[in-house]
Amino acid sequence: MLDDISLFVVIVRSGSLKEASRVLGLPAATVSRRLKALEQSLMCRLVHRSSHQFTLTNEGQELYQQSAYLVESLNSLLDNFSRDVSGQKGKVKVLAPLTIVASTLQPMFSRFMAEHQEIQVELEMRNELTSFLASGADFGIRIGPQHDSELSHRKLGESRALVVAAPDYAAKIGTLNSLDALSQCHVIMSNPLTRWKLEQLDDHGTSLGIHDFLPPTARVTSNEMRVSKLFVLDGLGVSLLPINEIIEELKQGRLVNVMPNWFGAPREIFAVWYRRQLLTNRASMLMDFIQDECQEIFEPGSDVRRFQQVGFSPNLSGNY
Repeated sequence: MLDDISLFVVIVRSGSLKEASRVLGLPAATVSRRLKALEQSLMCRLVHRSSHQFTLTNEGQELYQQSAYLVESLNSLLDNFSRDVSGQKGKVKVLAPLTIVASTLQPMFSRFMAEHQEIQVELEMRNELTSFLASGADFGIRIGPQHDSELSHRKLGESRALVVAAPDYAAKIGTLNSLDALSQCHVIMSNPLTRWKLEQLDDHGTSLGIHDFLPPTARVTSNEMRVSKLFVLDGLGVSLLPINEIIEELKQGRLVNVMPNWFGAPREIFAVWYRRQLLTNRASMLMDFIQDECQEIFEPGSDVRRFQQVGFSPNLSGNY
C-alpha cells in the first residue's frame, strides 16, 4: 500500500494519469489499475477523472495533505540510505594490530578519508578474532596464515623482517654470517615471534633455505614490538623486526642490518571478515584502497632487494 500511496502523490503532483505514467516510467494502464486498487483498499474514491477532467475528492485531498510530506521524507531517507550503502558516507570499523597501524596503515587511513570526506573510520586495536562479530567491525587486518574456515580473506601483501641492532652494539658484534654467531648475541624478543624463521639468501637473492632459530634466554621480552624496538635502539641487543616497522630508523642510521644475507621468512598480511557478513561498499572501498597502497610497501621480494646489501660495516652512515 505504501508504494501505491507514493504513486498517488505523484499522480496529484503531475496533474493527470498520463503525465504521472511518464514521470514514473509506467504504462498508463498500470497507473490507473494501481490507483483503483488503492481506492478499493481504502474503500473510498480519491480522484474524479474523465477524459477532460482530473480533480481530487475530499478524501483524496485529505490523503494527499497527510501523506505528501511523509512520502517525500521517506524518499529522502531512502536516498540517504542508498548513498550510505553505496559507500558515499557512513562509518567503517576496522580491527587491526596496534603496531602495524601505528607504523604503516595510519597514513593510508588518512589519505583515504581525505578523498572520501563523508566516510568515518573507527579503529579498534586488537589481535584476536574471538569477539569479531560482537565488535561490530566490518573487517580486520591480520598477519600470518588464516585457518578459520568461517573467514573470508584477501591478501594485502607480505612483510619481511631483518635482524637489527643499534650502531654501538653492531660495532661490538660485527657482521653476523651464521646462526651460531647470532646465538652469541644478546637478544630482544617480541611475542609472538619467540621462534625465528630465518631465510638465508646468496648474494643474488636466491634462497638457500629457511632455518628455525630458537634464541637463547632473551635479555628482554615484550609483547609489543614497538617497545622491543626501543630496547634495541638503546643498544641492549639484536632483534628480528619487520622492515616496515623500522624503515625510518634504518634510513637515519639508528638501526643497522647485522645479517645482510638473512631475512625473516615472509609473513602474509590479510584483510579478513566473516563469510556470512555482507561487506558494505564503503568497507570494500577502504579495503581496495589499503590493498593498492600495500602493494607498493609489501610487494613480495621488494624489501629483500632493497635491504639485502644494507648490512653492518664500521663506516656505515645509514644513508642509502
